[in-house]
Amino acid sequence: MFTIALVIAYDGSGFSGWQRQAGELTVQGCLEDALCRINNAPTELRGASRTDAGVHAEYQIAAFDTERPYDPERFRIALNALTPPEIMIRHACYAPSGFNPRFESRGKHYRYLLFEGKYLPPSLLRHAAHVRPLDVENMRRAASYLIGEHDFSAFRASDCQAKSPVRTITRLDIETISGPYVYPCFERDALIQIDVEGTAFLKQMVRIIVGTLIDFGLGRAPEDMAHILASGKRALAGQTAPADGLTLVRSFSSLDDLIFGADGVVRDRAINREG
Repeated sequence: MFTIALVIAYDGSGFSGWQRQAGELTVQGCLEDALCRINNAPTELRGASRTDAGVHAEYQIAAFDTERPYDPERFRIALNALTPPEIMIRHACYAPSGFNPRFESRGKHYRYLLFEGKYLPPSLLRHAAHVRPLDVENMRRAASYLIGEHDFSAFRASDCQAKSPVRTITRLDIETISGPYVYPCFERDALIQIDVEGTAFLKQMVRIIVGTLIDFGLGRAPEDMAHILASGKRALAGQTAPADGLTLVRSFSSLDDLIFGADGVVRDRAINREG
């Protein structure tokens, strides 16, 4: 028996999330159906993160077991041929027997995009949330209260099943990007990029954090973030930001040395779907 690890990118717009669900189009379901054809047997794919419907990924890690003695590259090419174009296998490699990315996770990096301007560019329709002009510096001051280990009960979905609400955020950066999305003749447009890294996340935690930060961008006092955090009450935090703007940028794991080259760049051989 062999264990193969995959690095997967996908546009989540048309999927009901990562996790396989009966009667729904999901990323895991598409990949498992393709693996069943390749292995000629039902094959379970173990993912590092269960992204919600509409959420994207650039670096989702997953693994499966197989009795086929194929080179991992052969699996990569076959999976890219048998899955929708919205799914791309960027890399495949051997992993320790039974490797489970979820339990071997060393943290995750999520990115959320906000677009402030008169019109949302069509290219961002499923990849950014449209907002009014925001005070980014005020958002940064509020975000500083979330760095470190805290009880994030106020920032998780009501149906979150995690046993503990304690999580650690190691980085929360907010940057304004201008240039490619500026429309002449209108007010200046800007893309706001929010990067969040942590050891683990609660259900919808990043989207709730973003929704709350938007409130601070509209003028809420930064010190209120400390009160929200300490209260543990979901009702005091902001709305859950739409899934469209969220991307899993990277899952950190014990396999990073195998997946990344000496220059720190993923060994991305998926130049096209034919390999």
